[in-house]
Amino acid sequence: MKKDANRNNKEMRTDKGEKSRLKISVVVPALNEEKYIESCLKSLKSQSYKPLEIIVCDGNSEDRTREIARKYVDKVIIEKRRSAAAERQKGAKIAKGDIIAFIDSDTIAEKDWLKKIADAFSKDEKIVAVYGRVLMRDGSKMDNMLAKLFTPYIRFTDLIGKPAVAGMNMAVRKDAFNQIGGFNLDLKTAEDIDLFNRIKKKGKIRFVDAVTYTSARRLKHWGYKKFFLFHATNLIKYTLTGKSKQEYEDVR
Repeated sequence: MKKDANRNNKEMRTDKGEKSRLKISVVVPALNEEKYIESCLKSLKSQSYKPLEIIVCDGNSEDRTREIARKYVDKVIIEKRRSAAAERQKGAKIAKGDIIAFIDSDTIAEKDWLKKIADAFSKDEKIVAVYGRVLMRDGSKMDNMLAKLFTPYIRFTDLIGKPAVAGMNMAVRKDAFNQIGGFNLDLKTAEDIDLFNRIKKKGKIRFVDAVTYTSARRLKHWGYKKFFLFHATNLIKYTLTGKSKQEYEDVR
């Protein structure tokens, strides 16, 4: 009888722990990403903190993106509107987790990415969104150095309440996301910054030292001058007008 009681108590503690464990859905937007998506999904499958589900929302790719994704994920869905906002939105709408984490299909996550995100949300129920650092997975030494030098700026934006969030490394509470209606589908770019500007009205936003590594292909294709000029002027435009640039070249 005593052994049965001990076993029952252990089971109760396990059940309670499982119930209190935050469930994270990961949403991955994709468009013609057959070169990169497999490594992205492998990094998600090998996380130390296992996601509840992985959802790929594909922008109606013409290559093998969906075929590859189906080998690794729980759901593959199609969004005919080819924009990051629309793809992330459709994936988020069917997500079952308490938390929705976003990463791009040309990006890989460090092994403890989801663990660090979960820890942040677990420590403070008032936190509604978190964001982390983005480094280069295939950049030159100069590319990597510039990405690392950008980290102090990201931390500073957290301190002043103006998060420099990147869509390939961010997470939100699903209830807060739903309350604000999710992404602004009218925005072709800066949809990630816009989301955080609106969701911060529902609670706290925090920078978390969780790292993802994204492709340097756009930086290589555009060059430093065009890359930084585009993003700087786009941020200024959004800050002053609430609108962003609608032209964003696909680089594959």
